[in-house]
Amino acid sequence: MKKIIVGLFIGVMVVSSLAGCGNKQEGGTDSVPAEETSEGNENEPDGNVEIGFTADYLSDFMANVVKGVETAASDNGAKITIQDAEFDTAKQLQQVENFINAGVDAIVIKPVDSDACKPIKEACAEANIPFVVVNSESNAGCDVYVGSDNAYAGQMQGDFVVENLSDGGKVGILMGELMVQATTDRTEGAKEAMAVNDKIEVVSEQDAGWMRDAAMKKMENWLNAGMDFGAVIANNDEMAIGAAKILKENGVEDVLVCGVDATSDALEMIKSGDMSMTVFQDGYQQGYQGVVSAIKLINGEEIEEYVDVPFEVVTAENVDKYIEIISGQ
Repeated sequence: MKKIIVGLFIGVMVVSSLAGCGNKQEGGTDSVPAEETSEGNENEPDGNVEIGFTADYLSDFMANVVKGVETAASDNGAKITIQDAEFDTAKQLQQVENFINAGVDAIVIKPVDSDACKPIKEACAEANIPFVVVNSESNAGCDVYVGSDNAYAGQMQGDFVVENLSDGGKVGILMGELMVQATTDRTEGAKEAMAVNDKIEVVSEQDAGWMRDAAMKKMENWLNAGMDFGAVIANNDEMAIGAAKILKENGVEDVLVCGVDATSDALEMIKSGDMSMTVFQDGYQQGYQGVVSAIKLINGEEIEEYVDVPFEVVTAENVDKYIEIISGQ
C-alpha cells in the first residue's frame, strides 16, 4: 500500500469553558497506541482520507474527545475538520451537509439531540459515506456507535450513595439536557440503584442543562426552599461542581456530591473534599476510537456496531491516578 502523509487540518471553531456530557465507560484509562488500533502504518488509508467531526458543543470534557479525534487522524494519516454545533440541531445538520458537499469520506458526530439524528443519518446514507456517533447515542441509529453505558454511570453514582448513606436521606438530582439520551439513562440508573434502600428518597429532579452556573442557581433554590439533602447526584461534573460550590459557600457540610466525567476541576474538588465522587468517562478514547472506526469503515473492514469505552468510579482513594491520566491526555 502506498504511504501517504496528509497534513492535519483542525477546524475547531470555539472552545468554551463549559463541561460536556458524556456516555459509557469502565476501563480504557490509557490512550490506545496506534499499533493496537490501526495496525501501525500498515493500515493507513489508501488516499486522501478526509473526515468531518461535529460536536454538540466544545466543552472541557469535549476537549478530551477532540484530542482523541485529532490524535487518531494524525496516527492514521487522515485529514480531520472539527466544528462546534453550539447546541443547535439545525446548525449540526448544516455542518454535516457542508462536510458532505466538501467531499469528506466519513462523518463522526457527538449529537446535539439523540432524537434529531435521522436527517444526518439519511444525508450520510444518500452520500454513501459512513456515519459514526460518539459519546451520546443516536436514536435514529448509525453505522458505529462509540461510547459508554450511561445507565451504568448512574448506577455507579447510586451505588456510592447507598454505600455512604446507609441510614437514608434525601437526594436531589441535577439533570443534563432533557433531549439527550444520556440524561435519561444516568438519572434512571442512579434512581434504580438507590431503590434498594427505601430510606433514601429522591425529593427533587431539576434540569440544569449540563451547566455549572445553572446548577448553582438550582442548588441555591433548593437551599432557599429549606431542603435538606444527604446527597446531590449530577449527570455531569460541571453541575456537580456548581452544586458543591454553593454548598460550601453556605457552610453546608456532609452532603455527598456525585458527578460524571472526571474533568480536571472535579478531580481537584474530590481531592480537596468538596466533591465526593465522579465517574471517569474516557472522552479521549471515545474520540480516538470514533475516528479509527470511521477509517475502518472507509477501508471496507468489518467492525462491531458498538464499541464500548467503559466507565470507572473515582473517589478520594484513587483520585491521584485519574489526575495523572487526565493531565497526560
